[in-house]
Amino acid sequence: MDETRVIEHGGRRWAIRPEAAGPLLAEGWPPDQPDRLKCVKRGIRRRVLRFEISGRGYYVKAYDGGGLFRRLRAWLGLGPGRREWEALLAAREAGLDVPVPVALALDPSETLVTREIAGGQRLDEYLFERYFEPGPNDPPYPGARPPELIAAFRRRRRPPEGTIDPRTLAYHLASLVAQLAEADLHLPDLHPGNILITGEPGGWRLSVVDLAEARDASPDALLEHLMQLEHFFEPIATPAERLRCLARLKELLPSAPSAKSVSDAVAIYRQQFYLRRDRRTRRQSKYFRRVAAGPWRGRATTDWADAVEALLARASVNGPLWGDRATPLKEGRTSTVWRVRLDDGRSLIVKRHNRVRAGGAVRGLIGASRSLTAFRRGHALLARGIATARPAAAVDLRRGGALVDTLLMTEPLEGARPLSEWLRGNPPAAALRRLTRELAQMIRRMHEAGLAHRDLKAPNILVAPAGGPHPRPFLVDLDGLALLRSVSARRRAQNLMRLSVSLDEWQVARQTDRLRFLRAYLAPRGRPAPITILSRRRGRTDAARRLRRWWRRIARLSRRKWQALRRKTP
Repeated sequence: MDETRVIEHGGRRWAIRPEAAGPLLAEGWPPDQPDRLKCVKRGIRRRVLRFEISGRGYYVKAYDGGGLFRRLRAWLGLGPGRREWEALLAAREAGLDVPVPVALALDPSETLVTREIAGGQRLDEYLFERYFEPGPNDPPYPGARPPELIAAFRRRRRPPEGTIDPRTLAYHLASLVAQLAEADLHLPDLHPGNILITGEPGGWRLSVVDLAEARDASPDALLEHLMQLEHFFEPIATPAERLRCLARLKELLPSAPSAKSVSDAVAIYRQQFYLRRDRRTRRQSKYFRRVAAGPWRGRATTDWADAVEALLARASVNGPLWGDRATPLKEGRTSTVWRVRLDDGRSLIVKRHNRVRAGGAVRGLIGASRSLTAFRRGHALLARGIATARPAAAVDLRRGGALVDTLLMTEPLEGARPLSEWLRGNPPAAALRRLTRELAQMIRRMHEAGLAHRDLKAPNILVAPAGGPHPRPFLVDLDGLALLRSVSARRRAQNLMRLSVSLDEWQVARQTDRLRFLRAYLAPRGRPAPITILSRRRGRTDAARRLRRWWRRIARLSRRKWQALRRKTP
């Protein structure tokens, strides 16, 4: 076995594995020259560098040793570099497929060197690339793309030849979880972004990387591993594919938790996960940053920040904002919407909330503006896999702290039309059925994620691409969106009633379409609608009774709404 030795090199003490570190010693020890290495990832507290020697790749994780607490933790052997080093050694001893540890710098500025897994590709990127076809309005994402976005903007397809099939992948994932349990290792961040796939049909391998947070297994470690995988695969895999993995794990580990236990754990985990995602919009990170230009201040996504600042620098405060660069799309009592052309050829949809009244200006002193609130809500929808126009920026103009003007900028949805207009165009029956089902599933997912929309009406749902073979629904105009701990049945019914009334106003929906929508909304996730001809006629199943109950409830609320609207009409 390759034993660990300690050497002095370049004024630093290193723990090395002699056999693995031999090529580095022969080349003058490249980890001591980080400025000459290629940076592949940069975070707040570490950089990941890469270099090659004799055709073999190596990764260097250089940690920030600043700060008294981090220095003390490193001196005590509790730093992230030391933890990952020891986890890698323990994992290899247990037979797990992990990167070969090469060297570790034994000082507060920890530096970990590992050997690259040749030909390895991140499992999430591998699956997204091969199993899903990019859509026309698929938004960019500066980090690892969440599976919720894939499900919302892409359509699953048959993968090319030589791709791992779902059954084989389920068996390999089950084997990986079983190996972790047998090795008494708990990885709090076990998801496909930290799993590499290599090989070819008949010889696939899954390797685990990034073991900095690895620890000894707790009684709930197995459940947490399954919870992490279920959270990732639920939006993009069928129930049968996910249950196959659990069934295989039961064969390997009879003590594995049940599907219901995993589902309940995921529901709790998701609440915390999405709240952490929501907090990203409030701080500086690789995803979002502050923008400032002239009197305008706000926040933007990192990929749009420079373009937004350049656009704001040209904005006129007292006259038309951008002159002939802006094409009016909507002029209403409460807001005005333009499509604004940028210097680089791209465009943004800019929504201006019409002049803020005195009360709104005062409220702006202590709270977020409507634009900033909509910016945060839009990204909350995307994080939960609910399709909407991706917010690019939200900026405010203030005088003496009081809110004077506010703008929301979003990416355009190419080929989009409001649902009401799309329905009036007599779409093909197959496209209408598909869109009805997807709209119902989108609203159900919104409600299950704790989001309600008090202004859920047909003009606030866009269909894009309207003329394409596979149009999809997008939720826009997020002023009425509320983030709650849970959405009650009463509030759900009110949301559905508002949509039903708006369809009546436009006279574009048949009873058959409404029934199909409600069946899809009430159906268990991942399953077809449970209502059969027999159960509809005799009404003897719980599903049939639930359908009738919801149908009558929405009809009753719709009648009350129409009565209120008639009273308002002179």
